[in-house]
Amino acid sequence: MTNSKLPLFNISSGPKERNALLVAPKNPISFWSFDEALLIGGKRCAFQPPLLTVAGQMPENYNLRVVDENVTPLEDKDIEWADVVIPSGMIIHFDSMGEVIQRANQLGVPVLAGGPLPTQYAHEMPGNATFFQGESETGFADILEDIVRKGYVPERRIIDKRRDFKSLKGVPPQRFDLIADTMKYYADMSIQITRGCPEKCTFCNIPALYGKTTRLKDSESVVEELDILYGMGWRGGVMITDDNMVGNQEAIRPRLRVIGDWQEERGYPFSFFGQVSLRMYESPGLMDDMRHAGFTEVFIGLESPSPESLKSMGAQKNLQASGERGKISMLDKVKDIQRNYFRVMAGFILGFDSDPDNIADMMKEFIDDARIGIAMVGPLGILPDTPDYKRYSRQGRLVEGVRYSGDSGVFSRKLSFVPHDREGREIDPNVILDRHREVVTHINSPKEYFNRSLAYLIERERKPLAGNKSRLSEVPGLFRSFWYQGVRSDYKGIYWRYLFDALRNDPKNLANAIHYAAQGHHFIKTTQAALRVDDYHPQTESWLKQYRAKAGEIWARDELGLQERLERISIWGDRIKGKAERRYNKLHAGLRKGADRAHTALGEGIDNIIDLYIGKIPTTS
Repeated sequence: MTNSKLPLFNISSGPKERNALLVAPKNPISFWSFDEALLIGGKRCAFQPPLLTVAGQMPENYNLRVVDENVTPLEDKDIEWADVVIPSGMIIHFDSMGEVIQRANQLGVPVLAGGPLPTQYAHEMPGNATFFQGESETGFADILEDIVRKGYVPERRIIDKRRDFKSLKGVPPQRFDLIADTMKYYADMSIQITRGCPEKCTFCNIPALYGKTTRLKDSESVVEELDILYGMGWRGGVMITDDNMVGNQEAIRPRLRVIGDWQEERGYPFSFFGQVSLRMYESPGLMDDMRHAGFTEVFIGLESPSPESLKSMGAQKNLQASGERGKISMLDKVKDIQRNYFRVMAGFILGFDSDPDNIADMMKEFIDDARIGIAMVGPLGILPDTPDYKRYSRQGRLVEGVRYSGDSGVFSRKLSFVPHDREGREIDPNVILDRHREVVTHINSPKEYFNRSLAYLIERERKPLAGNKSRLSEVPGLFRSFWYQGVRSDYKGIYWRYLFDALRNDPKNLANAIHYAAQGHHFIKTTQAALRVDDYHPQTESWLKQYRAKAGEIWARDELGLQERLERISIWGDRIKGKAERRYNKLHAGLRKGADRAHTALGEGIDNIIDLYIGKIPTTS
């Protein structure tokens, strides 16, 4: 901070000291947020904010503070301290990031907003800010001084640096020191090794955001971040945030070997997990290098069990054969990976034109047979800068006013596109949304989730080298799992049988079994809460239908005076509104927004019916 007692004349030739506030917006509740699992683990957020990468690139004359709204609240005094506020977020942060921008606007502090969200939706975002589109290495820090010098100006500006992809060599390490006091609140840390993806999936915007060529950090840069984390005392999970870490298999393997040697020397302090493509399976040597590096889990975009759907979406990664290993079915590849290498988490998408009518059944069967514990299933979302966006736009099938935000399906009864069947005929969006509901209801039921997780533990023949040991710091989480799942949950019997069978198979399964159980708790509870919100829609329609009939019945009672009839109709309306309000208030606070439209429509519908009968009463002159 600048000392106010210094002489009026500054004899220093250096740049003026500045204050920058980096803000990570609040995550909405979803399958990705892991809120219920975090509760068991005694944590507040899954990962540290990606803004630590931006912090490493900031000019030296900037004093930096980081506020992660998932860990600590953003206060006005934080904003007032800053010369510039720098929020960054993804599509899911549209609302929460907009709130950060508008708060800074109200307090007269300029905003420089970046990340995937402004890169794709800057024109739709609220508030006044400089919206930076593209990667931070393309000049994010270069425009800071101009923004700070001008101060808050009530205008919007877009700086477009998209498709300018710089080398990752020499990228400064993340400023983990900025979260030294709050690191204990994160479940895992994260680092990045590569950016970009050479695949050609029609729904995916990663090639547009980060390029079609895989760019890699050098081994020294990766180890530098690992050294920082290790020196700060971090032990446990580290996510590799790459969208496809194996996009360049030849180049990634030497880096994995270096990481493996580093891990082995220190007794595997970190367990890695990250996103890969199924092409990984074609190289046993690559998977061995990953295992040696300490990978325990991988997330694979399997997308669909339907070959026709995979072909139509350009997911050749799951279809193309390379040698004898490539010819093995997708299901058998996943099974082999789980038996001998890593636990597989997977993503699936519903709603492609080429989906067969039984796609929901196919998806449930595949996920169960493959023993995939965590399966992220969602309806198709049409994102800007993708082949799908161009095609659906050309066909006039984009729904105006609906922006895909990653929370459709059981979280929001909206699709961003007009769905078609395999014959090209338009179908009701509820067909897709109901299929999604059917799949997630099945796979996230306690019985099915724990069956798959237990089968994985029992059937694996070779355990990962990292992540198998129980740490003293995890003991409180163990007892919280016993309490929340083994005592308070509505699936306690299934939970205890799962733990008993897992430990009977191998007592060393304890750490993994509890970890998977905690994750399952989130998917089970979040699915149940989301379904209650989804059920609120038809319930309000039923109440309105009942009320319309009851009002008609009351009005037909000729023995009652007109005013008494109207009073009784109003009383019944108030009763139904009260019943709806009580049920609405019982919905999960973080998901309740999904029921707002139905809740409002019910109230307006009741009022309209009352107005209708008011109009039937003759007016006296």
